[in-house]
Amino acid sequence: MHIQDISLTKLIPSPANVRKTGASMGIDELAASIKAHGLLQNLQVRQGKGGKFEVVAGGRRLAALRQLAKGKAIPKDSDIPCHVLEDEDASEISLAENVVRLPMHPADQYDAFKALADAGNGPEEIAGRFGCTATVVKQRLKLASVSPRLLAIYRAGEMNLDQLMAFTVSDDHAAQETAWFEQPEWNREPDTIRRVLTEQHAEEDDPRVLFVGVDTYVQAGGAVLRDLFETEHEGYLTDVALLDRLVAEKLESEAATLRSEGWKWVEISPRIDHQHIRSLSRIEPEPLPIDEEREDECSRLGEEYDALIAEHGEEQSDEIAERLNAMAERIDILSTPELHWLSEDKARSGVVIGIDASGRLAAFRGLVRDEDAAEAEASSESEATHKIKGAPKLLSDKLVEDLTAERTAALQAVMAGNAHVALIAVVRGGPGS
Repeated sequence: MHIQDISLTKLIPSPANVRKTGASMGIDELAASIKAHGLLQNLQVRQGKGGKFEVVAGGRRLAALRQLAKGKAIPKDSDIPCHVLEDEDASEISLAENVVRLPMHPADQYDAFKALADAGNGPEEIAGRFGCTATVVKQRLKLASVSPRLLAIYRAGEMNLDQLMAFTVSDDHAAQETAWFEQPEWNREPDTIRRVLTEQHAEEDDPRVLFVGVDTYVQAGGAVLRDLFETEHEGYLTDVALLDRLVAEKLESEAATLRSEGWKWVEISPRIDHQHIRSLSRIEPEPLPIDEEREDECSRLGEEYDALIAEHGEEQSDEIAERLNAMAERIDILSTPELHWLSEDKARSGVVIGIDASGRLAAFRGLVRDEDAAEAEASSESEATHKIKGAPKLLSDKLVEDLTAERTAALQAVMAGNAHVALIAVVRGGPGS
């Protein structure tokens, strides 16, 4: 075996090369690496026919070199350093090179990328030198946020890459180590690690976040933590105290509007207690009569709808079907009466407001607390008594006295034959009470 510079124009792929699957993958990245660093490993070739040399090992490097020549990054007749094989079995050499060679370990990639980054190179520049994407560079550099103790465990093969990447959602090394060492071995899944490290944060699909809005939170000085390894995840809001304050301020603004409507009380409950709401009595609003203008429009649309059905039947084009659907929706809106709360109902009931699961404002109107119900009942009884006392006297005192005696005698007769009724009467104050 000897080394010889051979013109690129004389190099051809060899049928003896054992790499068949995925041979064309990553050629762009490899070409970028050769352009930045040169050919770091010589080609293994053997003498072919017509002055050509077959590349036994290094077919992908040959493809990358040809791509560079085609793009005029290197001359088409560049001299390429090659190991020229003599009596060695070409297939065996190809197999040995492809089997023994290992891909670069991600931790080693991190070390290499970090050295370049520390020297002032940006992710895009590093990516260009190594033929990878800037995202890969950023992901590897993000491993700098992982505890050295955990990195050592990863290098020792006691942790997989997905687990290691999960730690990057936090820069707190103590918290990272706690998330690893205090979890049983069977519960060290990446999702578990992320959940433990972000349990004090709020995810962007949290109802509170949807209610306030990420932009509002950021403008108020809040930070959002992005997970470079979970590209579909929206991120985590790290200042939950700020988020809760913004939620409280927005709910208070909504409550002020409701108070101006005349309700007796407005209760703010960010996390709505549906069991509490179901325990309260509820007053329903009154439907308002549909005005003449809406009735006329509803009638006109109904006639137009019937006419279209009669004309087209079941064989409707998409355009006609859309028109019919739109008309049906409009008729439904027009024929549904608007609801109106009576002033006296508002004066004895209230509203509970909060955030629903989709992050929208939820308002439960017309709720009656027990104390409000008791107060309303007492007021009603007092009003009825006042009306009776103030009514004109239609019966003489003697007649009233006789009627009262008759009623008492009748009640006594009933209770004499019914011990259960008698017991209730005694408990509630006796007959005539």
